[in-house]
Amino acid sequence: MAKLWPRTLPASIRSDSRRSAEVRVFDKLSNVLDDTYTVFYSSPWLGEDQLGNEKDGECDFMVAHPTHGYLAIEVKGGGISFDPIDRQWWTTDSNGFRFKIKDPVEQARSAKHELLKKLKRSPGWRDRWVPNSHGVIFPGAASPPADLGADRPRRLFCCSHEFAHGLLGWIQSRMEANGAGADKLGKDGIAAFERILAQPFNLGFRLASAMDDAKEQLGILEPTQFHILEAIAEIGRVEAKGGAGTGKTILAMEEARRAAARGKRTLLTCYSQPLANELRRRLETLPNLTVSSLHEVCRQTVREAGVLLPDGTEKTPSFSDSVLPGLFIDSLSLRPDLKWQHVVIDEGQDLFYPWWIAIDAAVSDDGVLRVFSDSNQRIYDRRTFPSSDLLVVPIRLTRNLRNTKAIHAAASIHYEGPEITAEGPNGLPVNWIAADSNEGMVEAAYREVRRLVFQEEVATDEIAVLCPDPKWVERFQVASARSSLEFVNCDDLDTERVIVDTISRFKGLERPAIILVAGSGNLMNAERAYVGLSRPRFLLSVVAHHLEIEWLKDGFNFTS
Repeated sequence: MAKLWPRTLPASIRSDSRRSAEVRVFDKLSNVLDDTYTVFYSSPWLGEDQLGNEKDGECDFMVAHPTHGYLAIEVKGGGISFDPIDRQWWTTDSNGFRFKIKDPVEQARSAKHELLKKLKRSPGWRDRWVPNSHGVIFPGAASPPADLGADRPRRLFCCSHEFAHGLLGWIQSRMEANGAGADKLGKDGIAAFERILAQPFNLGFRLASAMDDAKEQLGILEPTQFHILEAIAEIGRVEAKGGAGTGKTILAMEEARRAAARGKRTLLTCYSQPLANELRRRLETLPNLTVSSLHEVCRQTVREAGVLLPDGTEKTPSFSDSVLPGLFIDSLSLRPDLKWQHVVIDEGQDLFYPWWIAIDAAVSDDGVLRVFSDSNQRIYDRRTFPSSDLLVVPIRLTRNLRNTKAIHAAASIHYEGPEITAEGPNGLPVNWIAADSNEGMVEAAYREVRRLVFQEEVATDEIAVLCPDPKWVERFQVASARSSLEFVNCDDLDTERVIVDTISRFKGLERPAIILVAGSGNLMNAERAYVGLSRPRFLLSVVAHHLEIEWLKDGFNFTS
């Protein structure tokens, strides 16, 4: 197999119908050429005309060989025609539409000469006569019966039949056409072309580019779950359960939005305050819709109902999760008009029994209840959802539409429950970073942030650093104190800065890229590991002691 630059084509190139011919040639070259050949795809060049003015161009493919020199190739798809009256080339697609195109022979010839100029100006290049030639591939066009002009002999063109059955022979004959008496390009020539052509362009070599490809694919998949909302529309009370990435939060937001749009008094709530803030930010302000954490909505309802708090209770440990739900129920008994016609709960697995009694009281007599919760039995089985009391109909979410397959596989090691199918792209492999001390871990996490931002071109607002507890957050903040980068916690998600916070506070949230700091044995906990490993959408780096890495992997060995 030839050495390819880039090694693989990004999804954005493969899905572009305008580049389908180039994709076919890329795949064919990778199959027919052995590893003595080097192939450069989509290589731009900047040269000068006779007056010294800049001119730019691009070589669709350049095939280089240490013995046979190099071949510049231009590719045009569809049926090809040429009008000698105005010297215009045309291509006709499969739907019969004609489009003007540049002269492919001239494009290939110009690329050949410009590449030779670049080679000769390359530092350390030993000047010599290197075999060079040009050619044109029409993978969808019939072969010409004869020469197409004085400068367009038949041998320049590789058309559909020869492309399918004789591409290797055509390449070899083109590369040997000008090789008599020439010197070899040599390994130093191949290295020079790699410096000239492979260094400047950014086609799939930056992690940011690979993340963009995955983002595009997952963005198409996410709304496909909305049919579930139509299927349950006539059911009064439903609990939808699924693992991380199955779209629970997306569905919860869409369910609340639709209910509010129908004029229903709607509540979208959850236990986590940072998640409530994010839900509110993403839904903005909609009529008929309240988006708040459970504690917020309880306090607001108690105030509206005029219920007085017992003296001193707010300072007791049991107030938030024992006293407050009871006050909420009392307030709704006094003011039934404060109940909601449509109640949507996200991250339902976080709630314990007193909260479910309060939620039941919040739903009006003819109201609708929707609960979205995690199905990980390894973690959440102890948090019994009172389905028999609330008369909910259970449904199952079985498709992971948020994470890449690599991230899903890492998190699934710590998942036990109904099978979840990851339908996103393979994605980037998980980056496991070993460090054997607290100082080493925070330093490694900080270096990883800088690498992603300054080398891999990942935007700062796409990165979060998650730590086991507030002490580790403080350690990271100390290590990064002199950085030019800015860091905030997850109370400020609508920011261009890097998020740094604890795993528990980031529960239910997500970022394209996550750096997970395991701490010293802190992540050897199924819930914390599951939550932390499932937060990234496209890129996951884990910083941990080597023993903890082994536990986290637990035999995990995903390859794309």
